[in-house]
Amino acid sequence: MSSYNHCFAQLYDRLTDNVAYKSGSDFISGFFSDNGTEQGTILDLGCGTCSVSMHLAEKGYRIIGIDSSAEMLQIASQKLVGVGCDFSLINAKMQDFSLAEQVDGAISTLDSINHLNCADDVQNVFYSVYNCLKKNGLFIFDVNTVYKHNYVLANNTFVFDEKDFFLSWDNELLEENKVRILLDFFIYNGQSYDRYSEEFCETAYSIDELTKMLKTVGFNDLQIYTDFHKSPPTDDSERLFFICKKE
Repeated sequence: MSSYNHCFAQLYDRLTDNVAYKSGSDFISGFFSDNGTEQGTILDLGCGTCSVSMHLAEKGYRIIGIDSSAEMLQIASQKLVGVGCDFSLINAKMQDFSLAEQVDGAISTLDSINHLNCADDVQNVFYSVYNCLKKNGLFIFDVNTVYKHNYVLANNTFVFDEKDFFLSWDNELLEENKVRILLDFFIYNGQSYDRYSEEFCETAYSIDELTKMLKTVGFNDLQIYTDFHKSPPTDDSERLFFICKKE
């Protein structure tokens, strides 16, 4: 799993400013509220810059964020300090962590699970989350679908042309469900452009694969929705939300 370089971490929020973070956090917090979890501690796995959990913090939740990128966590810390919430940030791999306490809920958003390119790593995440959740706690995560990897990301190229930087985002479909992503940044330094590169892979897992792994660890109460709507998955769904309850 990529830990992201300093350049990508600094630009990450700008590159994702089209993401509906507030709507997403409202969608997620609605499930927590319905489950009776209107306060308490939420674990954010692969938290990045905490753009989602920052809004949960504004609602009064305490946040524990885990991410393998120290650069991302530095930005997350600044944002959470600004909210004035109680939080802890841990520099660790999401597939290899343990907590000294149990939490009231857990999330993993923005396809963090897809960054795990080995099914055993995904299974380890599910085991760890299950073990650190309190009874009846919810684990909510999203994933890019197999359809999105094979037909949307695929071998396509995307370009971000901004005033102070240029980004070429190249995808390469390595095999079914797995995409290699190559990022080339050109950052304006006042006179010329400095180049920085980033490369990582994402793997899509089928609903059946994820459901089997979740049930193996004890998450038998599952709901699966398309994006921010409580609609069932379709063949061309690009993102899915899994709502998993520890009974």
